[in-house]
Amino acid sequence: MQSLSTLTTQARRVAGPPAAAAGCCLIRMTVPTAAVTSLRQLAMRVCGDGLEFMRIAICAGGQRIDVWLCVRLSCVAALSHAITRQLPDACFGAAS
Repeated sequence: MQSLSTLTTQARRVAGPPAAAAGCCLIRMTVPTAAVTSLRQLAMRVCGDGLEFMRIAICAGGQRIDVWLCVRLSCVAALSHAITRQLPDACFGAAS
């Protein structure tokens, strides 16, 4: 039986990183595992319908989670500001 980490890695290789829809921005970050629910709630509160999708994947070791947030361009600044204030352990990656 394969571990969850192995299955996640294999799924990530097959699916690749998600693509942002037109008029949207894809924000990539990693957060501690315990902060994923708080991040989801924060994104919904700040963006509302401007949150197109949120994808998560477990990082190696299981202590952190890779997160991709696809949000409308009008929400990017407010969401980034809210995340840096309320989730200081979040590490932003490249945004596209």
